[in-house]
Amino acid sequence: MKSKRLFLGVLIGVLLVYLGAAFGTALTQRPWCDEAWNSSPALMLITKGSFGTPVIDPGGIWFPLTGINQYTYWIMPLHPFSQAPWYKIFGFGVLQMRAYSIMWGLVALASWLFIMKVLSNGNRKLALLCTSLIALDYVFIQRSSEGRMDIMSAALGFAAIAAYLGLRKRNLLLAVVVSHTLVVASAFTHPNALMHFLGLGFLTIYYDRQNLRCRNVFAAIPPYVIGATMWALYISRAPDLFRIQFSGNATGRLQGLRHPLSYLKLEFSERYLPILAGFAPELSSLHRFKILILIAYVAGIVGALSVREIRQQKGYRSLLVLTAINFLVLTFFDGVKNPLYLIHIIPLFAATLGVFVWFCWQKALAPKWLITAALCGLVALQLSGVIYVIKRDTYGKTYRPALAFLKQHSRPDASIMGTSELGFELGFFGNLTDDLRLGYYTGRTPDFIVVEARYEEWFKDFSQNEPKVYEFIVNRLANEYQPVYVSTPYTVYARVQPPSSSSSGN
Repeated sequence: MKSKRLFLGVLIGVLLVYLGAAFGTALTQRPWCDEAWNSSPALMLITKGSFGTPVIDPGGIWFPLTGINQYTYWIMPLHPFSQAPWYKIFGFGVLQMRAYSIMWGLVALASWLFIMKVLSNGNRKLALLCTSLIALDYVFIQRSSEGRMDIMSAALGFAAIAAYLGLRKRNLLLAVVVSHTLVVASAFTHPNALMHFLGLGFLTIYYDRQNLRCRNVFAAIPPYVIGATMWALYISRAPDLFRIQFSGNATGRLQGLRHPLSYLKLEFSERYLPILAGFAPELSSLHRFKILILIAYVAGIVGALSVREIRQQKGYRSLLVLTAINFLVLTFFDGVKNPLYLIHIIPLFAATLGVFVWFCWQKALAPKWLITAALCGLVALQLSGVIYVIKRDTYGKTYRPALAFLKQHSRPDASIMGTSELGFELGFFGNLTDDLRLGYYTGRTPDFIVVEARYEEWFKDFSQNEPKVYEFIVNRLANEYQPVYVSTPYTVYARVQPPSSSSSGN
């Protein structure tokens, strides 16, 4: 009884720290364009009755998005669609959007607590250790406190694995149906569900190849048929728009299959080193201490692989294979090397580290005080990053002041061109347009232009790849507008000559 109370006490404590860190981040991190793009279709659905993405100019980002204001085809539909009832209940806003992600973080943690309990043959303490390492990981907290679809997709994938492991001995048919239903839900949240589909397939063969019957295999098909049918019905409303939007977003994703060695190198240099080792160009040298986190995870994997007792335990071996599957999928099936996708593999790194640390503790391979100190140091390093984000308070110190200035110095009907996250303050159905090329193709001349870090990055890209667009942008900002507010990362430009009523931006 005392052991159970201690277990629950530690678990509740860890979850409270996770919730505190996640909500602290949600309240202080300035919103960004992806959050607006992923949440505004739900807002449009509950207010306008359509499933388009407002604000984005159809030709204004890095690939054509024809019809984007009427139909959202460029991303998978489940994440924005599932947010609609959430906003109906709790209202729409940055905190509500991020709270939805935090909830999915809890689903992921519950799944991992159960997964590790099963894989460790009922070892609750080990399961708690692994879950704690996941919950207090900087990347996990960051992805769980922003309004993108990644944490939802990952949580559904992890829940699929947990469901299969939990149901397979009692009812294999039910295990197949439930787990593949969750994988389908993950897939219609983000295509990265491929790694969870492959992982689930591995677990099925690894544990139950002798018990599989045709009816078990066929039972996995209906969830995919139902999901594909529902998606096809939505696509059928405007199939040409789907082809343009979805193919544009998918371009370049599979280049790793053509150049495996190059993309293996890029996997570390563009995904792992910037986030897990602090080597991003905008970070200070102090952030380099984060490399200790990467070293810890590598040590956990190498340590687990080097210990025969761990390799021979069936559950731990399956954990190592799942880690390898996710690593290979991210390496060769994600050509853009997006660091946001680390949420799909960080929990496996943390769980593997937990297994190795537990083995070292049980076998007294190192003094227990040293193991405890190392774990405390790792957690402190993870949480220090979270504290840094909270103290920096870019939401209160940069985003809100810039928007307050803009609202104070603009008319209610003023047209504004800027990145989509401005819509959280200015509204998504007013005069805001997100156009990276500042009206080059549309001919729009807004009253105000708001240039943020994302726009500046694209301006640099245009200087190399779209020189005419770049020349237009430079001339427009230099000759037609003047900066009236400058505070990193926002610069607000106002038109030099007030527009007449007939030539306002929209």
